[in-house]
Amino acid sequence: MRVAPRDAPSALRYNHAVGVTGALDISVVVGTVAAAANIDATLESIAASVGGRRAEILVVDASTDGTAERAARHGVDVERRASGELVPRLWAAGIRRARGHVVAVTTGHTVVGPGWADALTTPLMRPEVGGVGGPLRLAPYASRVDAGVFFLRYATFLPSVLADGPIAGEIAGDNAAYRREDLWRNPATLANGFWEHEFHKELRARGLQLWGASGAVADFGRAFPFGVIARHRFAHGREFGRSRLADGSRRAWQIVVGAPLVPALLTTRAARSVARDRTHVWPFVTALPMTMSLAAAWAAGEAVGALSPKGTP
Repeated sequence: MRVAPRDAPSALRYNHAVGVTGALDISVVVGTVAAAANIDATLESIAASVGGRRAEILVVDASTDGTAERAARHGVDVERRASGELVPRLWAAGIRRARGHVVAVTTGHTVVGPGWADALTTPLMRPEVGGVGGPLRLAPYASRVDAGVFFLRYATFLPSVLADGPIAGEIAGDNAAYRREDLWRNPATLANGFWEHEFHKELRARGLQLWGASGAVADFGRAFPFGVIARHRFAHGREFGRSRLADGSRRAWQIVVGAPLVPALLTTRAARSVARDRTHVWPFVTALPMTMSLAAAWAAGEAVGALSPKGTP
């Protein structure tokens, strides 16, 4: 069901100043880039979900479309960063300021359900759980560009794919929660941004599990303009290429030679997930040109990152 953004703030103000002098139950860090079309719905849905808790919502914004101004109307904490900054670095800035026992991360392009906060935080009461992630769905009002972004990034986290309980794979950093003490266990984790894949390696090395929470559903829609997301996919791919050199998992020539195959591999992986979730088949087919184009931007970034390793995270 479509949740339309509203110009006037709703019941957001009642729970963000609570517990100023003490620890909070949950901090929600919202990284935003070009999210003006969706940020009202995002913040309203988060506020409804964390209602009754000692909570704070931290928006860290790198937009030029008025996202920060719209967010500020809701009485939430808004930090502005340089335009073009990548979302993982926005998350890191918010995590560094978070005061909650649990820190949830998401973006300004999602709308969460009423049970979202409970579903993400409850598994973290188990000492063996280090991170909890919820599934993502494509909002029915999403454009083809939105769908292309969604299938490239989130197809492996569809509700029919992400099961409850411990998982051997990944959880999406765009819809996840962690204990603050685990995030701060290694300060280097946040030095160059919060790259969830690297952090998940740290958690597992410490014997902690990643956990799926089907009740923590987030709908994705009203995303970036195509030019913005293409630049961000290129930049993310570049960081990934550099990190593969740094950890020794690939050599530069291997990344460059393999780059032409990456769009097909990423699209095939998405198609396999969609095949298990019949409700997303037609949107996937119609968005295929966008998905392939964004995958190509990622692959080009990987190759460039492999050839210019300076600044490797």
